[in-house]
Amino acid sequence: MSPLLPKNSYVMFHRYYLTKHFKAGDVVKVLHPKFGLIVKRIGCIDKYGFIWLRGENPSSVSTVDMGPVRASRIKGKVLFWVKPS
Repeated sequence: MSPLLPKNSYVMFHRYYLTKHFKAGDVVKVLHPKFGLIVKRIGCIDKYGFIWLRGENPSSVSTVDMGPVRASRIKGKVLFWVKPS
């Protein structure tokens, strides 16, 4: 399975969503403490407000390996993307 966003895709983010308007299923840009700037889907938000991310590709980093991230680490919500031709 290929990644949701292939290499060299054009991605439009919106920073408006930094006011905690995220939900499970949203695709977000995250400044991860271990992996740097990444784009992942929100798997769930736990009762403490931590966000658990997941990849689309089965070979991507696992949710457990990424661990939970704080909402303040989210830098934008993906509005749309255009795959390279």
